[in-house]
Amino acid sequence: MSSSETTVPRQHAFTGPALPQLPEPSHAERIRTLMSLTSVATLSTLSRKHPEFPFGSLMPFALDSLGRPIFLISNMAMHTQNLKTDPRCSLFVGQAGADGDPLGAARATLIGQGEAVPEQDVAGVRENYAMKIAATG
Repeated sequence: MSSSETTVPRQHAFTGPALPQLPEPSHAERIRTLMSLTSVATLSTLSRKHPEFPFGSLMPFALDSLGRPIFLISNMAMHTQNLKTDPRCSLFVGQAGADGDPLGAARATLIGQGEAVPEQDVAGVRENYAMKIAATG
């Protein structure tokens, strides 16, 4: 066998049209996919009790029709009290890695302002949230 024969990759015969190369998904598409596959994430707010310190805990969430995370949080909850004082927050979303390596798995942190759902939309959002959470659990 000559050296030129060993360096050429072997290919199977294919007589059909060339298959199109699919483009890689954008970062935004990857994050939207991750968000749609996950229903629990870490919501972090700025602590009212301990100023300038973060307060994070696991929080179930659903996505609204625009892909925004929605939460059902009691008015008495610490997150609610924190958000009323300072609406800045983050949501860490991670997917369990198939091989058990959390650093090799998909993950993203979203940052933004937490805001209450307008009163006239609460019933519909609550129903949507309950339906989506029930479907994932």
